Amino acid sequence: MDELNRLIEESLSIDLQQIVLSNTRDEAQGTRLKVRPVLLKGELFFQKTLYKGTQVFHENLVKKDMQQYILYCLEKLFKQGVFVSDRLEATVLVSKKGKVTVKTKNRVPDNARALDDRLSHDRSRQYILPEGVPVDFLVKLGVQTPDGRITKAKYGKFRQINRYLEFIEDVMKELPADRKIRIIDLLLSS
Repeated sequence: MDELNRLIEESLSIDLQQIVLSNTRDEAQGTRLKVRPVLLKGELFFQKTLYKGTQVFHENLVKKDMQQYILYCLEKLFKQGVFVSDRLEATVLVSKKGKVTVKTKNRVPDNARALDDRLSHDRSRQYILPEGVPVDFLVKLGVQTPDGRITKAKYGKFRQINRYLEFIEDVMKELPADRKIRIIDLLLSS
C-alpha cells in the first residue's frame, strides 16, 4: 500500500495528464473515474469525472482530498487504474483479496500540447481548420467571417467539415501516392 500511496502522491502534480480508474466492483457507485489537473483562478485543483450509467458527475478537489478519494476508490470501488503523467505511466491492479500490484514505466516528456491548454478548465477543441484563421472556401460558404470568426449559425457545419477532414487525414497514409485521387462526398436518400 505504501507503493500505491507514493504513486498517487507523485502523480497528483502539474505534470499529470490523467488518471483513469475502471473495472468497477459496484456499477451503482460508478463505472469509471477520470482525474485531470485544472487551474482555477491560478490555483491547481484536480477534476474528477465520475461515470454512473448515463450520468457524469464533476467535482474539483485539492490535492490532499483527491489523494484520499483515489485511495478509497481503489480500495472499495475499482480494481484497475492507469496513471499517466509527463514522466511516468503506471498500471495499478487490485485483486479480490485487496492485493495491490503496481507496474510503472518511465516516459519521455511530450510537449505537444501547451501546458496552459492542458490545464484549462474549459479546453478548446483542436481542429484541422482552426478557429480564428480565415479559410477562403469557408468564408465563401458563410461559415466564417472574413476575419476568421465562425458564424454562430454555421458552427455545426464548421465542426462537420473538420470531422470530415479528420476522416481524410486518418486514411491518407493508406492512399496511393503515385496517382491522382478523387474523393466523392454525397448523400444518398431512399
